[in-house]
Amino acid sequence: MRKHPECGVIITGDFNQLRDNFMKTHYRFVQVVNVVTRGQAILDKIWTNMEEVYTPPVTISQLGSSDHNMVLLKPKAKNSVDTGCVTRLTVRCMGPKEKATFSMALSAIKWEPLFRIDSCADQYSYYQTVICNLMEICFPTKIVTRHTADKPWVIVAYWPIQ
Repeated sequence: MRKHPECGVIITGDFNQLRDNFMKTHYRFVQVVNVVTRGQAILDKIWTNMEEVYTPPVTISQLGSSDHNMVLLKPKAKNSVDTGCVTRLTVRCMGPKEKATFSMALSAIKWEPLFRIDSCADQYSYYQTVICNLMEICFPTKIVTRHTADKPWVIVAYWPIQ
């Protein structure tokens, strides 16, 4: 939550033995169940940091031999759906496997031909050709589809090509 404060959290369960005030004071969660769940007590609770997206919970009958009512929490209906925007990016696959392959291939290159070239510009051209060819082999390109609604904490092991 420190790294991604916009993430949503829901914690549910039977809280009859747990002192749960720390969730309100330390995490700013809200307990949304306000109907009895067992006898005359609220033992089954739902703590969340996104209470505004849900309707007030309701209880429904027990399941099997349980003496606790079940709690039903439903999302509020959205008035409009934001379809967002889909983009396609050409990226290079740069996961741990690809990086290890690149490192091994780079250490195996024989650079003697580079040292025999007299012109600095030609040396740079040779170096650039070798590295670009190696990158094409070790870091293959791929087209990925991204949506504006994609969350920032979804990590993709790719590097955009510009």
